[in-house]
Amino acid sequence: MSAIPATPTAPAVTGRPGVLVAAIGITVVTALAAIVNGILIATGGKELVKDLLVQAGLPEVSDSDLELFSNLAGYTSTDDFVSTFTTRGYLAAGAGAALLVFGLLMLKAGKAARILVTISAAFTMIFSLVILGDETTTAMAGLAMLAILGGILAIVFTWLPAIGRYAKATKA
Repeated sequence: MSAIPATPTAPAVTGRPGVLVAAIGITVVTALAAIVNGILIATGGKELVKDLLVQAGLPEVSDSDLELFSNLAGYTSTDDFVSTFTTRGYLAAGAGAALLVFGLLMLKAGKAARILVTISAAFTMIFSLVILGDETTTAMAGLAMLAILGGILAIVFTWLPAIGRYAKATKA
């Protein structure tokens, strides 16, 4: 009789791997950056557009000047110009909220949660890239860059082998 069993036994799961904790942490920070950026943009209104024009080097902008600049930018009115920024803010905040929810659902490292984190991180990066590529303040650009970098890291960390092994071990 041998002391070594004939069939290998699965190792006992002692706790979440550090990679999973890091992936969830990165996902949450990325989601919060996107949500805050979206709220800043969505609630900025005309004042945000005026700040952007002043930051671009124009003198103090009045409401009539803002209407002229909106027409020059290709919008029919200032409200359309502001509406574009508001929509971008809602998209960024919505993608960030989805990333936050799916990131927290990843505690068990299930495959469905990891797929949803990947999809929502991709949308977060796309909307942040749109924000970064257009008129932005320094805070908006910084939060957008944080969301893009965090989205890349979230996708990479989500699919590391240690997380897949943990998911299989907890599933059994």
